Amino acid sequence: MAFYEIPLQVGNQKFSVTLGKTIYKLRIIYRTNQWYLDILNAAEKPLITGLLMCAGIDLLEQYKHVINGSLYVANFEQDEIAKYGYLGSKIKLYYED
Repeated sequence: MAFYEIPLQVGNQKFSVTLGKTIYKLRIIYRTNQWYLDILNAAEKPLITGLLMCAGIDLLEQYKHVINGSLYVANFEQDEIAKYGYLGSKIKLYYED
């Protein structure tokens, strides 16, 4: 198994990424002082929506029947605050196959 960093930028975003051997679209949105993740298939049909990007847990733990692998958030901010400007610099997203 290997870990891969999914490159993020500051701000709300939607982009394509290959997880395992499948192409997905990730939509990341900042709401009520938290980052949320939606995972869509290549045709933009929602597969998993409204995942709170919480550090230290496998975001896909209860969705193994939908997507193989694991997604982890790392928050490198000492106070673990999920500020808007931290995405991509202090808040990172990793995939493990």
